[in-house]
Amino acid sequence: MALTHKAASFKRKRSGYHEAQMSGRGKRRIGKQRNPTDQSDKYMLADIIPTEPVSATKSRSLTNSSARNLPAATSRAIAWTTLLPSLVKAYVEGYGIQEPKSEELAPVPGPICSCVDKSSHTVTCIFKCGIANYDIVYCKKCPEYRLPLVLARSHLFPMTPEIPGIAIHVKQMFSLNNMFYKCGISVHKIVQWAEDEYEQKAPASLKGRLNEALPVYNRVVLSVKKELREKSGVVLGCAGCRFISGPKPIAMDGNFHHRHFARNKDPEGVMYPGDDGENSRYWSINPDEAIHYPGSASDGCETFNALQKQGGQSKKIDQTGIFGCACSRHGYPVSLIDIFSYVLTGLLKVINNQSYGSNIMLQYDVGCKIKTALKNTPSLACIKDAPIAVGVWHITGHKPSCQIKYHPRLVKHFGLMDGETLERMWSFLSSMINMCRNMSPMNRRLTLTLALDAYAAQRMSNIGKNHTSPYKKGSLIQRKHKRAVDMLDHAILALNNGGYVGNLSTLEESWNKHVENIEESFSAGTPRVKRVTDARERLRVAVGIFDIIDQAFKNGSNGNNRTQNLAAQKETAYKQIKKKLDIYNKIATRNTVIGFRGSYGDDVKAIIASNSDFRNDCNMLTTMDSNAPYDAYHGLQRAIEEFAMLKDEAASVIKHGKDIVNKLEVVVNVPSPNSIRERGMIVMWKKQLEKARRWAASQEEKLSGIADGSKIPVIFNTEENGEEEEGDESDEEEETNHAEFIDLFPEDVVIEND
Repeated sequence: MALTHKAASFKRKRSGYHEAQMSGRGKRRIGKQRNPTDQSDKYMLADIIPTEPVSATKSRSLTNSSARNLPAATSRAIAWTTLLPSLVKAYVEGYGIQEPKSEELAPVPGPICSCVDKSSHTVTCIFKCGIANYDIVYCKKCPEYRLPLVLARSHLFPMTPEIPGIAIHVKQMFSLNNMFYKCGISVHKIVQWAEDEYEQKAPASLKGRLNEALPVYNRVVLSVKKELREKSGVVLGCAGCRFISGPKPIAMDGNFHHRHFARNKDPEGVMYPGDDGENSRYWSINPDEAIHYPGSASDGCETFNALQKQGGQSKKIDQTGIFGCACSRHGYPVSLIDIFSYVLTGLLKVINNQSYGSNIMLQYDVGCKIKTALKNTPSLACIKDAPIAVGVWHITGHKPSCQIKYHPRLVKHFGLMDGETLERMWSFLSSMINMCRNMSPMNRRLTLTLALDAYAAQRMSNIGKNHTSPYKKGSLIQRKHKRAVDMLDHAILALNNGGYVGNLSTLEESWNKHVENIEESFSAGTPRVKRVTDARERLRVAVGIFDIIDQAFKNGSNGNNRTQNLAAQKETAYKQIKKKLDIYNKIATRNTVIGFRGSYGDDVKAIIASNSDFRNDCNMLTTMDSNAPYDAYHGLQRAIEEFAMLKDEAASVIKHGKDIVNKLEVVVNVPSPNSIRERGMIVMWKKQLEKARRWAASQEEKLSGIADGSKIPVIFNTEENGEEEEGDESDEEEETNHAEFIDLFPEDVVIEND
């Protein structure tokens, strides 16, 4: 037999007086008035937690006097804020009564008060397997047994905060929430899907009520998770960095696509208790805490001028984007701020995080500028000497004297970090740009918080877990381990061929002189030198842009439209090289400078050739009078640093997993819970413990070899041609050779064995 449904109508009717007032030309438009018989708005904010019994007549009087000038949506939003703490408690108590099951088709019976004059209301209950109407008994007098809380204890999430006509089972609510926030499906499409799924028309008000209830549901879930976390002592954070001994890497970046339209405001008077505290895990939302840097965007490298660009008109935009800070090695998000201040506010959030503090190293697109800013900011004095590098993609836009100091492949302690983890996070958040622009600021922060939680879970799930599919590349740490092995092999081969294996100190001394020469040529040069240097730098940037477009053009997976667009961009970039080359040739011809080749000729193809004189001159790792393998020298150092980091990270991941399991085992072994709320929390902790045990076991299985050093590659002796001598090696000889080779490096890059 087909099921029927009953839904409250939320339409408003105008009285004849209002119609007459609105019909006159030039008259003031009167807002819609409430229908006093409308059941959905009968109980307003004053009646949510009554201090004494309230009659129906008095209730209507309070409603009309307290919310006469408020829109219905604002009234419901205020009511949700008042209801939230009680709703969180009732949600947990529902787990204490019985764990929710997907196959449920009836409300779970829960406790009720002993009052005689109870009320009953027909509610359309939407389960995963069907829709049915049920008469729900509740009490108007007892605050703990109001209709929304009775529904929450029965595993049904109310769609309105007062007298809901629709409620959705928590398992189905979880699915609908994933559709909206993770899959980007609109509420309108979700309602259409529900009608097709249940083969009947959905309640008329479902779309509007679901749109309001989804953010509240997520606030309830976030509040529950926060309470479980605080009472169990479980610490959130990057598993790979939590227990490492050295500085913890932080990458920073800004995103100017996540703008927000000023017309979308928070409802007046709406403030969720505890919501700001949960959002503050990522967000710095208090403008009073912002650090406003008094310096200029030109402080630092003048070649990288991205921060000096003038933005477009922003009269209709109150937030022009967001700044983010994340773990530079594993991508775990740490902080977000709206761009009402500089990224320094995000760093203040990082150093106040108990998992990070001031023992950090930084990677930023304009690290040369952040270095100057840190020295001039008293509140960040504790990290003014932190190691700083620029991401490998953005470093090519800096002048050579800046690259030589901030390139991550040339700076100690950074291993093989690329500094572009924020770009991956922005890619993950890109699907929410349009959605968040039209949200209220409060819901925008909530939506991005949920997305960051999902992204963090994704990164931690993949940090040490091995993929069983042959088409996957393995876990995050395992991929880094393979890259370090490859770089180490190539570096040893190049150093052997160059004859520097036993004489690295000479190579290091030569490199230091090379650095001094580059810094002097760009800092203490005459105006003539500066003109030639700037002209060649512009030509280098033009060639670099062409290389990026050309590499993308050669990608075999490009479609027809993308191929045509890239072809047009490539042609434009080629013309720019021709233009910059002509300018350089004129300047270099008029201003002869020792150390520069002068004119490179008019052939652009000769300039962009892989072995051209121009590329050789612009390569910081080569000099005009030496073929010293500086790239192999730095590659070997970075590879050794990477092995030390990977060993430390793998041990941190294993320790993090064991710590979570131990803390959850303590809280679930309570002998006799005193209340259904405590029983509900234990049920949730047990589910978390089951997942934590699986995760910890998987990490230990895959990372134990890296954590104990047994998978650290052994550097062997090689023949003059760089090939391994077959059948003549033993484990003892390999270990000895490895130790002898490592001793050639400074102590701060030595891999320490347990």
